[in-house]
Amino acid sequence: MKKFISIAAVLTAVCMLGGCGSSGDKAAEATTESTASQIVPIEIDAGKYVELGEYKGLTIEGASTEVTDEDVEEQVQYLAEDYVEYQAITDRDTVKDEDYVNIDYTCTIDGETIDDYSDSDIDTQIGSGEFTLGEGFEFEENLVGAKVGEPVKMDLTFPEDYDDTAVAGKKCTMEVTVNAIEKEVIPELTDDFIKENTDCDTLEEYRKQTREELEESAVSEAQETNEQTMWEAVVANCKQIKEFPQDIVDQEIANLTAENEEWASYFGMDVEEFIEEYYAMTMEEYAKDTLKKQCVQDLLVEAEGLSVTDEEYEEEIQTYINDYGYEDEDEILEYYTEDEIRSEMLLYKLLDNLMSYTTVTEPSGTTEAAAE
Repeated sequence: MKKFISIAAVLTAVCMLGGCGSSGDKAAEATTESTASQIVPIEIDAGKYVELGEYKGLTIEGASTEVTDEDVEEQVQYLAEDYVEYQAITDRDTVKDEDYVNIDYTCTIDGETIDDYSDSDIDTQIGSGEFTLGEGFEFEENLVGAKVGEPVKMDLTFPEDYDDTAVAGKKCTMEVTVNAIEKEVIPELTDDFIKENTDCDTLEEYRKQTREELEESAVSEAQETNEQTMWEAVVANCKQIKEFPQDIVDQEIANLTAENEEWASYFGMDVEEFIEEYYAMTMEEYAKDTLKKQCVQDLLVEAEGLSVTDEEYEEEIQTYINDYGYEDEDEILEYYTEDEIRSEMLLYKLLDNLMSYTTVTEPSGTTEAAAE
């Protein structure tokens, strides 16, 4: 039933320091093998189009690393929800909106059962959107008023733009039986529950462990946010002294389209919609923005005299093997090119340098909160 699940569209920046354009050393981000074959590296004389501004001595407001008691309790509660159970409600037999139900369902197209869209003993909530594919496929809505044990037949149509092209636009019949109307039963968090389901012995020990994990994560996320804030400030200080030629912009659009097709499809959008939704730019604006950032990046690498030695590269390869389970360099290079690995290493060196020049202040409200 996984093909019914709708996923909330939450996305952070996919590419912080530019896109597929390149100047100088042809820096490029790692891509899948199929995507990489569609991308054409772009040669740019960075200094012809962009002039560096002030990038040393900047001051930015740091991201918060605070973890509250509420954050900890929320995370602890997620553990209980992982072990939720469903109990049948027996004092009524008619489904209402927002009810939890246990169902069996069979999908047929032209009289043939479609296994990918048929399942049994599935717990879901009416109105959750789990089975909502779009207009013409009102699965959950048709179960409101259904009676336990009485099959319901629905004539539905898969959306024309549905990502499963084997069924997109096709009419189908769904036969659904509600086995039970249910209520969620979330287990109580006790020492016994914690000991049985975690590596901790008590609830307080689990709370402490959870806080430590959240604090570690908060520090890591704050560092990434601070780097992005710093980078945006550096780019804002740079001046574009000449517009990029249209043929270069068009090639960058083609590169970015290939690079983002899988992401856009994942969220049910075409690439232009995806870029406008998550970057608030048109495709052309986004291409020009990534080209400018790539030029800034390359000029800064040159200004800082950064490079990656063969010894550093070999150490990075060993890190891939130790931390990510690759067998050897040959296996790593099946997924990434040497240029991509070196480029990423160069990028982290640049970020480290830029952050060393940057003053990071306490987040707004930190001092007041501490005083209270």
